[in-house]
Amino acid sequence: MSFAISEPQHIEDELRKIVRRQLRKTSRTLDGEGGSNLRTAVHQSRRSLKKVRAVAGCLKDAGAKLPRKDRKQLKSAARALSRLRDSAAIIDTFDRVRRRYPKALPEHTYALLRRGLVADRDRQEARARREGVIANVVQRLERTRPSVKKWGSPSIDLADMTEIVGASYRRSRRTMEHARATGQSATVHRWRKDLKTLWYQLRLVAPLATGVQSLVGEIKQLETELGDEHNLVVLAATLRGCRDLRSLGTDIRRVDQSAARMRRRLRKRAFALGGRLHVRTPEKFTRWLRSASKQARRQAA
Repeated sequence: MSFAISEPQHIEDELRKIVRRQLRKTSRTLDGEGGSNLRTAVHQSRRSLKKVRAVAGCLKDAGAKLPRKDRKQLKSAARALSRLRDSAAIIDTFDRVRRRYPKALPEHTYALLRRGLVADRDRQEARARREGVIANVVQRLERTRPSVKKWGSPSIDLADMTEIVGASYRRSRRTMEHARATGQSATVHRWRKDLKTLWYQLRLVAPLATGVQSLVGEIKQLETELGDEHNLVVLAATLRGCRDLRSLGTDIRRVDQSAARMRRRLRKRAFALGGRLHVRTPEKFTRWLRSASKQARRQAA
Protein backbone atom coordinates (compact mmCIF):
# COMPACT_ATOMS: atom_id res chain seq x y z
CA MET A 1 0.00 0.00 0.00
CA SER A 2 1.50 3.33 -1.06
CA PHE A 3 -0.39 5.33 1.56
CA ALA A 4 0.06 3.28 4.71
CA ILE A 5 2.56 2.63 7.49
CA SER A 6 4.15 -0.79 7.21
CA GLU A 7 6.35 -0.89 10.34
CA PRO A 8 5.38 0.06 13.92
CA GLN A 9 8.79 1.60 14.70
CA HIS A 10 10.42 4.79 13.37
CA ILE A 11 7.13 5.87 11.89
CA GLU A 12 8.45 9.41 11.45
CA ASP A 13 10.76 8.17 8.69
CA GLU A 14 7.91 6.46 6.86
CA LEU A 15 5.73 9.55 7.13
CA ARG A 16 8.40 11.74 5.57
CA LYS A 17 8.85 9.22 2.77
CA ILE A 18 5.10 9.23 2.13
CA VAL A 19 5.09 13.02 1.92
CA ARG A 20 7.95 13.05 -0.57
CA ARG A 21 6.34 10.28 -2.64
CA GLN A 22 3.01 12.10 -2.83
CA LEU A 23 4.69 15.40 -3.73
CA ARG A 24 6.64 13.70 -6.51
CA LYS A 25 3.44 12.05 -7.76
CA THR A 26 1.62 15.39 -7.77
CA SER A 27 4.37 17.17 -9.69
CA ARG A 28 4.53 14.44 -12.32
CA THR A 29 0.76 14.40 -12.72
CA LEU A 30 0.58 18.16 -13.24
CA ASP A 31 3.64 18.20 -15.50
CA GLY A 32 1.91 15.72 -17.79
CA GLU A 33 -1.40 17.55 -18.02
CA GLY A 34 -2.54 19.06 -21.29
CA GLY A 35 -5.79 19.96 -22.99
CA SER A 36 -8.67 17.85 -21.71
CA ASN A 37 -6.37 16.14 -19.18
CA LEU A 38 -6.21 19.28 -17.03
CA ARG A 39 -9.32 18.45 -14.98
CA THR A 40 -8.21 14.87 -14.31
CA ALA A 41 -4.71 16.02 -13.38
CA VAL A 42 -6.07 18.67 -11.00
CA HIS A 43 -8.45 16.18 -9.36
CA GLN A 44 -5.73 13.56 -8.81
CA SER A 45 -3.23 16.15 -7.61
CA ARG A 46 -5.65 17.59 -5.08
CA ARG A 47 -6.09 14.14 -3.56
CA SER A 48 -2.35 13.70 -3.25
CA LEU A 49 -1.96 17.12 -1.63
CA LYS A 50 -4.68 16.32 0.89
CA LYS A 51 -2.74 13.21 1.83
CA VAL A 52 0.41 15.29 2.22
CA ARG A 53 -1.30 17.77 4.52
CA ALA A 54 -2.86 14.99 6.59
CA VAL A 55 0.55 13.35 7.08
CA ALA A 56 2.10 16.73 7.87
CA GLY A 57 -0.59 17.11 10.52
CA CYS A 58 0.49 13.79 12.06
CA LEU A 59 4.09 14.95 12.23
CA LYS A 60 3.11 18.32 13.65
CA ASP A 61 0.94 16.68 16.35
CA ALA A 62 3.91 14.49 17.24
CA GLY A 63 6.07 17.58 17.82
CA ALA A 64 7.80 17.83 14.45
CA LYS A 65 9.15 21.18 13.33
CA LEU A 66 7.67 21.95 9.91
CA PRO A 67 9.15 25.12 8.39
CA ARG A 68 6.59 27.87 7.95
CA LYS A 69 7.61 28.38 4.33
CA ASP A 70 6.84 24.73 3.53
CA ARG A 71 3.43 24.93 5.17
CA LYS A 72 2.67 28.09 3.21
CA GLN A 73 3.77 26.50 -0.06
CA LEU A 74 1.51 23.49 0.50
CA LYS A 75 -1.46 25.62 1.48
CA SER A 76 -1.03 27.95 -1.49
CA ALA A 77 -0.74 25.03 -3.94
CA ALA A 78 -3.84 23.34 -2.52
CA ARG A 79 -5.83 26.56 -2.74
CA ALA A 80 -4.87 27.16 -6.39
CA LEU A 81 -5.93 23.64 -7.37
CA SER A 82 -9.16 23.85 -5.36
CA ARG A 83 -10.39 26.82 -7.37
CA LEU A 84 -9.93 24.90 -10.61
CA ARG A 85 -11.45 21.70 -9.23
CA ASP A 86 -14.54 23.49 -7.88
CA SER A 87 -15.32 25.10 -11.24
CA ALA A 88 -15.34 21.66 -12.90
CA ALA A 89 -17.12 19.73 -10.10
CA ILE A 90 -19.93 22.29 -9.95
CA ILE A 91 -21.16 21.26 -13.40
CA ASP A 92 -21.52 17.64 -12.27
CA THR A 93 -23.40 18.87 -9.21
CA PHE A 94 -25.72 21.00 -11.37
CA ASP A 95 -26.45 17.95 -13.53
CA ARG A 96 -27.45 15.97 -10.41
CA VAL A 97 -29.89 18.71 -9.39
CA ARG A 98 -31.27 18.75 -12.92
CA ARG A 99 -31.84 14.98 -12.89
CA ARG A 100 -33.39 15.06 -9.42
CA TYR A 101 -35.80 17.91 -10.25
CA PRO A 102 -36.29 17.80 -14.03
CA LYS A 103 -39.56 19.76 -13.89
CA ALA A 104 -38.43 22.54 -11.58
CA LEU A 105 -37.44 24.57 -14.66
CA PRO A 106 -38.04 24.31 -18.40
CA GLU A 107 -35.40 22.27 -20.19
CA HIS A 108 -34.15 25.25 -22.20
CA THR A 109 -33.65 27.24 -18.96
CA TYR A 110 -31.60 24.42 -17.46
CA ALA A 111 -29.56 24.42 -20.68
CA LEU A 112 -28.95 28.18 -20.43
CA LEU A 113 -27.78 27.86 -16.81
CA ARG A 114 -25.48 24.99 -17.65
CA ARG A 115 -24.02 26.88 -20.58
CA GLY A 116 -23.18 29.74 -18.25
CA LEU A 117 -21.43 27.40 -15.79
CA VAL A 118 -19.43 25.77 -18.58
CA ALA A 119 -18.37 29.19 -19.89
CA ASP A 120 -17.31 30.21 -16.38
CA ARG A 121 -15.28 26.99 -15.98
CA ASP A 122 -13.62 27.43 -19.35
CA ARG A 123 -12.69 31.04 -18.51
CA GLN A 124 -11.07 29.95 -15.25
CA GLU A 125 -9.12 27.19 -16.94
CA ALA A 126 -7.98 29.52 -19.72
CA ARG A 127 -6.89 32.10 -17.15
CA ALA A 128 -5.02 29.42 -15.22
CA ARG A 129 -3.12 28.40 -18.36
CA ARG A 130 -2.45 32.00 -19.33
CA GLU A 131 -1.14 32.89 -15.87
CA GLY A 132 0.86 29.67 -15.48
CA VAL A 133 -1.02 28.53 -12.37
CA ILE A 134 -0.17 24.84 -12.85
CA ALA A 135 3.51 25.54 -13.49
CA ASN A 136 3.59 27.72 -10.38
CA VAL A 137 2.07 24.92 -8.28
CA VAL A 138 4.67 22.46 -9.59
CA GLN A 139 7.47 24.88 -8.71
CA ARG A 140 6.14 25.27 -5.17
CA LEU A 141 5.96 21.52 -4.67
CA GLU A 142 9.39 20.91 -6.16
CA ARG A 143 10.85 23.48 -3.77
CA THR A 144 9.14 21.79 -0.83
CA ARG A 145 10.01 18.16 -1.58
CA PRO A 146 13.76 18.32 -0.82
CA SER A 147 12.99 20.20 2.37
CA VAL A 148 10.85 17.33 3.72
CA LYS A 149 13.99 15.29 4.49
CA LYS A 150 14.99 18.01 6.95
CA TRP A 151 11.69 18.13 8.80
CA GLY A 152 12.83 17.51 12.34
CA SER A 153 10.66 15.07 14.25
CA PRO A 154 10.93 13.11 17.49
CA SER A 155 10.74 9.36 17.23
CA ILE A 156 7.17 8.16 16.59
CA ASP A 157 6.00 4.63 17.36
CA LEU A 158 2.61 2.99 17.02
CA ALA A 159 1.52 4.09 20.48
CA ASP A 160 2.20 7.71 19.51
CA MET A 161 0.24 7.29 16.27
CA THR A 162 -2.66 5.87 18.25
CA GLU A 163 -2.77 9.03 20.36
CA ILE A 164 -2.52 11.24 17.26
CA VAL A 165 -5.42 9.46 15.55
CA GLY A 166 -7.39 9.59 18.79
CA ALA A 167 -6.92 13.36 18.89
CA SER A 168 -8.20 13.62 15.31
CA TYR A 169 -11.24 11.56 16.27
CA ARG A 170 -11.87 13.96 19.15
CA ARG A 171 -11.71 16.97 16.79
CA SER A 172 -14.03 15.32 14.27
CA ARG A 173 -16.54 14.43 16.98
CA ARG A 174 -16.44 17.94 18.42
CA THR A 175 -16.89 19.69 15.07
CA MET A 176 -19.72 17.29 14.18
CA GLU A 177 -21.57 18.29 17.34
CA HIS A 178 -20.93 21.97 16.60
CA ALA A 179 -22.17 21.56 13.01
CA ARG A 180 -25.33 19.83 14.21
CA ALA A 181 -25.96 22.57 16.76
CA THR A 182 -25.46 25.50 14.36
CA GLY A 183 -26.65 24.01 11.07
CA GLN A 184 -24.38 26.44 9.23
CA SER A 185 -22.72 25.41 5.98
CA ALA A 186 -19.35 26.70 7.21
CA THR A 187 -19.41 24.51 10.32
CA VAL A 188 -20.53 21.46 8.32
CA HIS A 189 -17.62 22.03 5.96
CA ARG A 190 -15.25 22.36 8.92
CA TRP A 191 -16.48 18.99 10.16
CA ARG A 192 -15.88 17.50 6.73
CA LYS A 193 -12.25 18.67 6.74
CA ASP A 194 -11.62 17.26 10.23
CA LEU A 195 -13.34 14.01 9.25
CA LYS A 196 -11.17 13.73 6.15
CA THR A 197 -8.02 14.16 8.23
CA LEU A 198 -9.23 11.34 10.49
CA TRP A 199 -9.93 9.19 7.42
CA TYR A 200 -6.44 9.66 6.02
CA GLN A 201 -4.80 8.96 9.36
CA LEU A 202 -6.83 5.78 9.85
CA ARG A 203 -5.73 4.66 6.39
CA LEU A 204 -2.13 5.11 7.50
CA VAL A 205 -2.49 2.82 10.53
CA ALA A 206 -5.00 0.34 9.03
CA PRO A 207 -2.35 -2.33 8.21
CA LEU A 208 -1.17 -2.23 11.84
CA ALA A 209 -4.57 -2.41 13.57
CA THR A 210 -7.13 -5.20 13.24
CA GLY A 211 -10.64 -4.16 12.22
CA VAL A 212 -9.83 -0.59 11.22
CA GLN A 213 -10.33 -1.09 7.49
CA SER A 214 -14.13 -1.40 7.80
CA LEU A 215 -14.24 1.90 9.70
CA VAL A 216 -12.16 3.50 6.95
CA GLY A 217 -14.79 2.46 4.41
CA GLU A 218 -17.67 3.84 6.46
CA ILE A 219 -15.93 7.16 7.04
CA LYS A 220 -15.31 7.42 3.29
CA GLN A 221 -19.05 6.99 2.70
CA LEU A 222 -19.78 9.75 5.22
CA GLU A 223 -17.17 12.06 3.71
CA THR A 224 -18.73 11.57 0.28
CA GLU A 225 -22.14 12.63 1.62
CA LEU A 226 -20.61 15.75 3.15
CA GLY A 227 -18.70 16.48 -0.05
CA ASP A 228 -21.91 16.32 -2.09
CA GLU A 229 -23.55 18.68 0.39
CA HIS A 230 -20.68 21.14 0.12
CA ASN A 231 -20.77 21.03 -3.68
CA LEU A 232 -24.43 22.06 -3.58
CA VAL A 233 -23.51 25.07 -1.43
CA VAL A 234 -20.77 26.06 -3.88
CA LEU A 235 -23.15 25.56 -6.80
CA ALA A 236 -25.58 28.13 -5.42
CA ALA A 237 -22.79 30.65 -4.84
CA THR A 238 -21.34 30.04 -8.32
CA LEU A 239 -24.69 30.55 -10.04
CA ARG A 240 -25.25 33.82 -8.20
CA GLY A 241 -21.77 35.06 -9.11
CA CYS A 242 -21.72 33.97 -12.75
CA ARG A 243 -21.66 37.06 -14.95
CA ASP A 244 -23.34 35.28 -17.89
CA LEU A 245 -26.43 34.48 -15.77
CA ARG A 246 -27.27 37.82 -14.18
CA SER A 247 -30.58 38.05 -16.04
CA LEU A 248 -31.76 34.67 -14.71
CA GLY A 249 -32.06 35.55 -11.03
CA THR A 250 -35.52 33.99 -10.58
CA ASP A 251 -34.43 30.73 -12.22
CA ILE A 252 -31.26 30.63 -10.13
CA ARG A 253 -33.34 30.97 -6.96
CA ARG A 254 -35.41 27.96 -8.05
CA VAL A 255 -32.28 25.89 -8.58
CA ASP A 256 -31.08 27.05 -5.16
CA GLN A 257 -34.36 25.91 -3.60
CA SER A 258 -34.00 22.48 -5.23
CA ALA A 259 -30.39 22.25 -4.08
CA ALA A 260 -31.44 23.21 -0.55
CA ARG A 261 -33.88 20.27 -0.45
CA MET A 262 -31.10 17.94 -1.55
CA ARG A 263 -28.78 19.39 1.10
CA ARG A 264 -31.30 18.76 3.86
CA ARG A 265 -31.55 15.10 2.95
CA LEU A 266 -27.79 14.74 2.67
CA ARG A 267 -27.25 16.40 6.05
CA LYS A 268 -29.86 14.20 7.70
CA ARG A 269 -28.12 11.06 6.43
CA ALA A 270 -24.68 12.46 7.26
CA PHE A 271 -25.54 13.32 10.85
CA ALA A 272 -27.19 9.93 11.36
CA LEU A 273 -24.13 8.08 10.03
CA GLY A 274 -21.74 10.47 11.78
CA GLY A 275 -23.48 9.91 15.11
CA ARG A 276 -23.08 6.16 14.70
CA LEU A 277 -19.40 6.38 13.71
CA HIS A 278 -18.64 8.78 16.57
CA VAL A 279 -20.68 6.97 19.21
CA ARG A 280 -17.57 6.13 21.25
CA THR A 281 -16.12 8.78 23.50
CA PRO A 282 -12.62 9.88 22.42
CA GLU A 283 -11.15 7.95 25.35
CA LYS A 284 -12.96 4.75 24.38
CA PHE A 285 -12.03 5.20 20.73
CA THR A 286 -8.34 5.55 21.62
CA ARG A 287 -8.51 2.45 23.82
CA TRP A 288 -10.21 0.52 21.01
CA LEU A 289 -7.54 1.58 18.52
CA ARG A 290 -4.79 0.65 20.97
CA SER A 291 -6.37 -2.78 21.47
CA ALA A 292 -6.74 -3.24 17.70
CA SER A 293 -3.03 -2.53 17.19
CA LYS A 294 -2.07 -5.00 19.91
CA GLN A 295 -4.26 -7.65 18.33
CA ALA A 296 -2.59 -7.07 14.97
CA ARG A 297 0.85 -7.52 16.56
CA ARG A 298 -0.26 -10.79 18.17
CA GLN A 299 -1.57 -12.07 14.86
CA ALA A 300 1.65 -11.10 13.12
CA ALA A 301 3.68 -12.89 15.78
